[in-house]
Amino acid sequence: MGSQHFPRSLHEVRISLPNVQDVAAPLVVSRCLAAEDLQTGRAFSILSDNPLKTCDLVDYQATAGTAMYRIACAGPNRGSAVAVFDTKAFAFRGTIRMNMGGKNMTMSETQSGKRIGDCP
Repeated sequence: MGSQHFPRSLHEVRISLPNVQDVAAPLVVSRCLAAEDLQTGRAFSILSDNPLKTCDLVDYQATAGTAMYRIACAGPNRGSAVAVFDTKAFAFRGTIRMNMGGKNMTMSETQSGKRIGDCP
């Protein structure tokens, strides 16, 4: 099996909190995505510094134009999230709506991404 080039994508990530004006600059991340990342949902995982990013991604479903999943954290006061992404051949946009569990706090991470080339 020869070397395989996977798409390199540029992701813009914005965090929003209810009743708080969005003043933070977006996080911009360049990532290399393998076919497995699209099949498992890791391509659409939480990118911000959020404790839910270490929890299990469950019920991942992908169609030609949509990717959806849930995040389930273990333990008492567990956090959770629901994610929905619209996908196109070379771009995507979606939102991960998070409930921080025992903190009774909700927030959203909105991501948009586009292919910018191949990875080395």
